[in-house]
Amino acid sequence: MVDNYSVLIASYVMDQVLDAKEQIEAREMYWEVVSSDTSKEGYLERAEERLLGCIEKNPFVGEPHVLLSQVYLGKKRFKEAEREAEKGLRLLLQWGSPWDKRMSWEGWIAWVRVLLMKSQDQSWPDVSWGILNLGLVR
Repeated sequence: MVDNYSVLIASYVMDQVLDAKEQIEAREMYWEVVSSDTSKEGYLERAEERLLGCIEKNPFVGEPHVLLSQVYLGKKRFKEAEREAEKGLRLLLQWGSPWDKRMSWEGWIAWVRVLLMKSQDQSWPDVSWGILNLGLVR
């Protein structure tokens, strides 16, 4: 007899198999974005291009969607930012563990919730100090 609590239900992402080459290419595109100088001219355009490429090659992890949401917020493209934040949040919740280990899973969840809230409010700070002051306190 099997009880209802002993059955593990895996997320659909566990059913997907990516080619190793695609995984590496996706990781490299992602890493280019996170390690680039954000103050350089054209950063947001280049970041958007690289994150879209990363997502195309590996659509099963949340962090690229989270960063793309942040890029869209920086460009005041609020609907697109909301869409990507929702996708990123859904994937992070499905995994229950971060793909990008630079921050804890809880940190990613907290950050994407801020991005989702700001995209729904259709507001985003224009200066670094404003970004440092973001939070879920109203």
